[in-house]
Amino acid sequence: CAVGSGFLVFLFFFMQYMIYVIIFCFCLGGASCITQFGSICLNHLFPALQNKSVDVPVVGMLAHADVIAGIPATILVVCWVTLRNTPYGWPFQDIIGAGFLCWLQRTLRLPNIKIATLLLSAMFFFDIFWVFISPLFFHESVMVRVATGGGTGESVPMLLRIPAFGDPFGNDRLLGFGDIALPGLLVSYLRRHDLMSRRTLSAGYFAPALVGYFFGLCATIAALCIMKMGQPALLYLVPGTLGTTLVIASRRREVELLWEGVPAGGQMGHADNKEALNDPL
Repeated sequence: CAVGSGFLVFLFFFMQYMIYVIIFCFCLGGASCITQFGSICLNHLFPALQNKSVDVPVVGMLAHADVIAGIPATILVVCWVTLRNTPYGWPFQDIIGAGFLCWLQRTLRLPNIKIATLLLSAMFFFDIFWVFISPLFFHESVMVRVATGGGTGESVPMLLRIPAFGDPFGNDRLLGFGDIALPGLLVSYLRRHDLMSRRTLSAGYFAPALVGYFFGLCATIAALCIMKMGQPALLYLVPGTLGTTLVIASRRREVELLWEGVPAGGQMGHADNKEALNDPL
């Protein structure tokens, strides 16, 4: 939180110098994520591509699947860069953002709900402070100013944009990557826990957390419309996901199992259960 707060304040004061660095990183990282996803799909569909490679100048040896997948990824990024400040740029930004978020879920895995509780609780207060309380010190919301580009004429691309259809002012609805990725880490952990516990959707924790996220998002949108100002989405999403999970686990008397990362009713040993929860599915 301290590092995140420091970086947020830095962006607040120096956004005019950093915005194009952020855009460059978004383009580079987005192209990389989309390329890797495309490469995985191509290798799965056409196994022969795994054994073929080509020497690309500057980059070096690349598999054919990487080169082929890199073409649509590059086109997506170029389209976004060209159209980012027009009403037609949001689908490209959201596709690239979805690639980022999926790759994050694939890479990072929570070992238990103890870590999830510490992480989401800290970010819960972090979000509230920088949206609602920071105007007392900086005369405006630091989070909102940074998210909207700080008066540079550009917007920070690390968020999903959805047009507000029917809005006479043409404002977009913005949802930061953190508001998706952080609860998503909990939800993906719960999915792994349900699979290891051999539970159906109705008997597990994944579906209730997903429903809780949906209602938390609805509450965020409702608060946005009522208050006419930017909202800390985690204020609504954390209770909807983590709160729902802990209430259900308490009623089932399984809080300790989730807290330690042990599947319910598993037949494997304690250490094997934890290892399986952290392995890619």
